[in-house]
Amino acid sequence: VLLFSFAACKDDDKVDEAWRDANIEAYNKLTKDSSFKELKTETGPSGVYYKVIKNGEGTEYPIQTSSVKVLYKGTYYNGTVFDAGSGGNDVPIEFSTNNTVRGFGFALQNMVVGDKWEICIPYHLGYGASGYVDSYYGTVYIKGYTTLFFEVELVEINQHP
Repeated sequence: VLLFSFAACKDDDKVDEAWRDANIEAYNKLTKDSSFKELKTETGPSGVYYKVIKNGEGTEYPIQTSSVKVLYKGTYYNGTVFDAGSGGNDVPIEFSTNNTVRGFGFALQNMVVGDKWEICIPYHLGYGASGYVDSYYGTVYIKGYTTLFFEVELVEINQHP
């Protein structure tokens, strides 16, 4: 459960096009950065890129239904923080790996306890072309076509059925 708290975004088409283009450009640039590697699936590339900040010493990987504790911070391509996770107080957040955007859950399933990674999630494995909008109030929390960047540390796997 990734929590978000920030002001609504403008609904201007030109801003949205510029936002989309900037996010796609940032993602494409990162894919050429040799310090990042692409996570692979059984059938090939995933689209999720990662860079190891610290290797963990765990031996077990979360599965899709695992409950995990993580420390994380989410930023846009320009470095602006959109989700500080536990608010910077070093208290891990607990959630199920299948209760996140697809790319985040997939990255977690490739980590062991103690791993700390920087991950990049393309928009189609994040909030898609529509973004993340409060359906009741119409507040836009994440614009469509947003490339998501996270620094994430897997602290604990609490459930591994």
